[in-house]
Amino acid sequence: MKYKAYIKEKLKREPNEFELHLFSATYSEHCGYLHSKELLKELPRAGAIYPTENAGGVKIGNHAILFKTESHNHPCAVEPFNGAATGIGGIVRDVLAMNARPIALCNSLKFGKKVIEGVIEGISYYGNCIGVPTVSTEVLQNDAFENNPIVNVTCIGIAEYDKILTSNKAKIGQKLMLVGSHTMKDGLHGASFASKKLSGDKNKLSIQIANPFMKKKLIEACLEIFSKNLVTTCQDCGAAGILSSTSEVAYKSNVGVEIDLSQIHIGDKSIKDFEIMLSETQERMLFVTDKEKEISKILEKYEIPYSIIGKITANHNYTVKNNNKILANLPVELLVTVPKIEIDFTSSKLKDYKLKSINTKSIYERYDHTVGARTQLNSCDNPQFNSLWLYEENCSLGIYTFSSTVKTTYNKLIDAAKFLKSKGFTPLGITNCLNFANPEIAPTMYEFKKTIQDIKHACQELKIPVCSGNVSFYNESQTSSIINIPTFTMLGVKPL
Repeated sequence: MKYKAYIKEKLKREPNEFELHLFSATYSEHCGYLHSKELLKELPRAGAIYPTENAGGVKIGNHAILFKTESHNHPCAVEPFNGAATGIGGIVRDVLAMNARPIALCNSLKFGKKVIEGVIEGISYYGNCIGVPTVSTEVLQNDAFENNPIVNVTCIGIAEYDKILTSNKAKIGQKLMLVGSHTMKDGLHGASFASKKLSGDKNKLSIQIANPFMKKKLIEACLEIFSKNLVTTCQDCGAAGILSSTSEVAYKSNVGVEIDLSQIHIGDKSIKDFEIMLSETQERMLFVTDKEKEISKILEKYEIPYSIIGKITANHNYTVKNNNKILANLPVELLVTVPKIEIDFTSSKLKDYKLKSINTKSIYERYDHTVGARTQLNSCDNPQFNSLWLYEENCSLGIYTFSSTVKTTYNKLIDAAKFLKSKGFTPLGITNCLNFANPEIAPTMYEFKKTIQDIKHACQELKIPVCSGNVSFYNESQTSSIINIPTFTMLGVKPL
């Protein structure tokens, strides 16, 4: 394990094998944002609500629009259908965890010589099954994406502003409740898999398996439970599964947690202890509550599995046991605070790249863009742009998804705002996904820093915040790497 000496020094003891598995996930690029964490602090957040939560957003009247973009690039290179479908599933959970109903999906796709059909099928299958419209689609082509497709998906949700749930309100003595699918081995090591370049050995065990029908039940059950104020804090089980969701809640709430693996509902009895912690089985949420009996009645009505897997403690430790055997006992802060690393900002001349739009009716017409009765425009008019009716506030929400190269980032953001204004919308904010190659090899981090600076300057000029975002590094294979390419969804508002 790369940081074993660092961990040993901080712990004042030798970490055991189980603990090292935990650190291998939380100290991965995907979970820990080792190369980007400090630079992301430069992005303008003024005007955004909850920019450090599962999904940030903007306030409109008495409501909040919460939105975020996610990457599922590596999974789609290995298993296109489930890779794309679970990308949708994951980003929907980020919005749902904050007590927001998902009302729209967007996607930005980059392919090589041809469209990867499985990606289109995965997005349409999942979104259509859960009844959330896909209203904004961008599809670009360049040979650099032949072995490394880029699959970025955005979810937009609406919530009553004063009823938003956050991940930092856990209280000592409350229970940890795992809700949703039985934990399996699928998605195992997904966080570390996304934190290195693709190798010739494409491990499908790292890919999650989509279950949109469970997700639809989970959406409705969660929203009913949240409406009754039965949950204090909620966190979705995304990258690194139970480990990341429980450790993040503990860290943000300034408490400890104790987890008992013997209490977790398991779907594969051959699964090992560390695999339970790192599994990324889909359609699972973590509730922090002291009203588990009331919650269980609602979950049973929806036929959703659940288990009480632990409790919130006062000692600021992250403790994992299996029955009476202690497997890990670590300071929460050490587990989730990644070491500082040296970064190579060696510069180079920025290049111009040709990005050809290959978006066609055969792609965007597979997505149901009208379900939910909010969609105001036909996708064929401009598949990257649409408008939703927010009847709660009697206004329209403009949605525009687009990408840039590193060289064109500033201009693309300015142009996007001009486009929204030309349609009568006042720009509100953006979410982004920054897709880059290996951060350990120059000039990746120089181009990343340049992108951050250009986003900052454009948003400051436009007086809009970066509400949320995602970083995806190591988008390369043994034979090629991608063009570094930021993706954005910009929102605007227009009174009716």
